[in-house]
Amino acid sequence: MNTNNSWHVCGLVIQARPAVVAAVSQTLLTYADSEIAAQDAARGTLAVTLGAADSATLLRNIEATRNIPGVLAVSLVYHQQDEFEQPAKEALCN
Repeated sequence: MNTNNSWHVCGLVIQARPAVVAAVSQTLLTYADSEIAAQDAARGTLAVTLGAADSATLLRNIEATRNIPGVLAVSLVYHQQDEFEQPAKEALCN
């Protein structure tokens, strides 16, 4: 029997107070599978990718970004869900 798995990735544009962009960046990087693709500290803008194995985790992480002190707005600009199948354990043993 095969088990279906999925991977979710999203792109966010985060607007923060310019004075706290470094702190926001540090907090974002504590999230598993997060990456800051670009930032403009003077304007307080960050382009961020988040990944997760399921949509619930991804949504929790997106919501957590909204709750970082100094974050003014979070905009979802991209979401992709990839599904793949892993071979059954029995097939790997043969």
